[in-house]
Amino acid sequence: MAVSFAAILRNPRSRYVTVPALVLVMIAMRKLRLGLPANDILTGPGFDAIRRRTAIDALIFVFAPTMAWMTFIIFAGTQGIKHIKERTELELAEQLQQTLAPSLSERYAGYEIHGRSAPSSQMGGDLLDVVSHDGALACYIGDVAGHGIQAGVFMGMVKSSARTALLRPAPLNRLLSDLNQVLYEVKAGSATYVTFACVRCGEGGRVEYSLAGNGPILHYHASSKSVSQVGMEQFPLGLFAGASFESGIAQMEPGDILALLTDGLPEVTDAKDDQYGLERIGKFVAENARGGLKDLTEKLFVEVRRHGRQNDDETLVLVRANA
Repeated sequence: MAVSFAAILRNPRSRYVTVPALVLVMIAMRKLRLGLPANDILTGPGFDAIRRRTAIDALIFVFAPTMAWMTFIIFAGTQGIKHIKERTELELAEQLQQTLAPSLSERYAGYEIHGRSAPSSQMGGDLLDVVSHDGALACYIGDVAGHGIQAGVFMGMVKSSARTALLRPAPLNRLLSDLNQVLYEVKAGSATYVTFACVRCGEGGRVEYSLAGNGPILHYHASSKSVSQVGMEQFPLGLFAGASFESGIAQMEPGDILALLTDGLPEVTDAKDDQYGLERIGKFVAENARGGLKDLTEKLFVEVRRHGRQNDDETLVLVRANA
């Protein structure tokens, strides 16, 4: 009975079913007790208590299973459905994450690319991709504001639009302007936006790059074993209509590495609230630049995790120019 009242408190509308059913059961048990043969046999002052106890026990044996089943049905119709819905959403989020932010590993036209994204939840906000077309290789990373299914849907819009745009030979500044306008129009007035970093690798080590609200790209120079930062102050995509963007040119030599990363990696903090930072990431890349890009990526994620726990989505794409 206590469970039944808890169900009523949990879902007040269930009282319209539970209370009438309780009254009906009590009336039925009253009629059943009066019609028992034992009422004609167990007569006299000594049997009054026995008859009352028998009636109470019978009422409990019938009433308890009935109310248990009613409670189970009410729970299944409310909390059970809610649990299944939440579980389905989590599974959908995981599938979206695997589709929109898969690991990258590709060699093409004198370049080698490897990338990895580690979401902070079932549905993160980071995405990465690589597109090859007409002898050029382009890759990008993005960080969508927010998490969950809504961010995942917006990520799908970003990826579809970016891949379509990268198939055209237009400069990256025009690509970002078009992408910004498309995303601003389709986000339906929400505050969603995406930071974006993109590079297009051409012949002779010529690399065009553009950044939209993203942190700088790290450039490891194999000849001097040094690291420089390639930055660009521009608005994120989808934030303002009609925003204009610029692009730049970086020259890569054989063995050089470009590192595109979202802010989740450098902003990892230790117990003293000290961030890992871009300088440490650049130094780690320089010290491990001779190995494979996949091995370098895994080692860097391990090193950052030693510094502190993950608080945000972490994405890294490495691009190396080969001889």
